Amino acid sequence: MLRQILLLGSILCCGTLSVSAQSSSAPASNSTAPRHSLTAPPAREPLDPRIEQALRERDAIIRNLLERVQQLEDRLNAVNTSSSAAAHVARIAETTTVPSSARVEAVVNNATYDETERRATEALDQALVMRGGLLLPPGTLEIDNTTSYFSASSDHVTVDGFALLPILVVGDITSQRVREDILLPTFTTRLGLPKRFQMDFTVPYGYILNRTVDALGNETSASQFGLGDIQAGVSRQLTFEHGHTPDLLANIRFKSVTGTNSYDLASSQTNLGSGFYAVQGNLTAAKSSDPVVFFGNLSYTENLAGRHTVPADDPNNPGATMVGHFRPGSSYGFQLGSILALNTETSMTLGWDQRFTRATQLNGATLPGSYLVEGTLRLGTSYLYAPGRTIDLSFGVGLTPDTPNLQFSVGLPFRLSLWKPKVVR
Repeated sequence: MLRQILLLGSILCCGTLSVSAQSSSAPASNSTAPRHSLTAPPAREPLDPRIEQALRERDAIIRNLLERVQQLEDRLNAVNTSSSAAAHVARIAETTTVPSSARVEAVVNNATYDETERRATEALDQALVMRGGLLLPPGTLEIDNTTSYFSASSDHVTVDGFALLPILVVGDITSQRVREDILLPTFTTRLGLPKRFQMDFTVPYGYILNRTVDALGNETSASQFGLGDIQAGVSRQLTFEHGHTPDLLANIRFKSVTGTNSYDLASSQTNLGSGFYAVQGNLTAAKSSDPVVFFGNLSYTENLAGRHTVPADDPNNPGATMVGHFRPGSSYGFQLGSILALNTETSMTLGWDQRFTRATQLNGATLPGSYLVEGTLRLGTSYLYAPGRTIDLSFGVGLTPDTPNLQFSVGLPFRLSLWKPKVVR
């Protein structure tokens, strides 16, 4: 465009100059002029009005062309300046190192859904939180009131109080068969913390009815209502899902002995605790494949040794007791499952729990039948009936002799926002 304008100006200038040259050559061709006129200044003849008009038009066109050229140069300079500034900013951004804490917070902020996406996945996220596959946002407090019912039977002693059924423990080691009906309300709080951490605190408080049939066919029953073994845990998210990498979370839990245990009770009473401290580690992975999320869990539980008073094996003194040094067996297990989002409010869960518990030792001797294999098939659903409020139903069937025959749970978790996470700018 600039070249075309300059070329047009040159053509106009050349045309005008040629007209001027023709007009000036006309008086010079007059050879009959007097000789003395060479010494006198020549008289300036008036220009033709048409030539003067052409010159004025030429000058106007040249001025217009010069103004347009100046405007184009100003625009080009402005574009070049902006491009240089943008390139300079880009170079600064490329060479600037972001602090590691800022990168972590940026990842968390990028992983936060907008309002529409958050509501669309809230039911799915709630199911993942309850199963250890997702952490709460920082500053979010969740209070979960879950009531569980267990119907169980056992032909041996169970001392792993940190299992799926934490109160299936028999104090009398000579018992042959046990029938238990358990109603266990559990109060759990979860708090999302900065730096991808979460802490939780669980208080079981329930009722247990124990019916025992000994080797002679005599049946006795006992019941207990009170506090169970309190548990506390800390979780941290190790990786975020990207590509083929799943969300990966680690959790460590500690179980106390606050519940009354069968070893410290009379034979007419039953227990609400295991009587042994325990530490458990979990590693959970979750991978989404819309509209399904697959999850898996690996766990290891170390039941700490303890001493309890137990009946002595003395035929001459049936009421004699002794101090028993228990070494409860450690347990390890896994969990596999999937969560299907049916709609924005409802999700369904299907999973399999498997755990193996090593044999328990009493005073150095292995208790017969104390090696346990537990397997449970679980089916559950979560329904979001109000913002931040969910009802969670879970149904489990024990498929091995060491597992409770029937498990049914109803959970009513709700969330509160205590503070908003800081945004790193």
